[in-house]
Amino acid sequence: MKRLFTLLAALTLGLNFVHAEDESPLGKAMSGFNKNQKLLKKQVTDPAKKADNLQLIVKIKASLEECKKLEPSWTKKVPAADKPAFLAKFKEQMDDVAKSYATIETAIKADKLDEAKAVFEKLADQKEKGHKDFHADDDK
Repeated sequence: MKRLFTLLAALTLGLNFVHAEDESPLGKAMSGFNKNQKLLKKQVTDPAKKADNLQLIVKIKASLEECKKLEPSWTKKVPAADKPAFLAKFKEQMDDVAKSYATIETAIKADKLDEAKAVFEKLADQKEKGHKDFHADDDK
């Protein structure tokens, strides 16, 4: 019984941390981005979804632009002298992600759906690097 209580308490605390991060401005913006990118990844190779996928790209690009205006929650832990470089690196990586989605958009428009799907592997690497560099998972 004690183990069950400990497990439930840990899960509750874990969910609260995830929820707290999602409530940050960047967390909210990333939530919309994640929803659209997951749907795009799922259906990117479906030629019947071409128009839908291009609309998802528009939404994803808008989310990325919104995210670039915000700061990772870890920024408050960065020394003031290092903050400009930290934020510049964050924006640079967000620009790299946007370029990957531009590549996907170009491939979709050219009906090269396998090429579009292949870019998602690069995006996975970008996500991992970004979360590591900006401690996105530390607050969860």
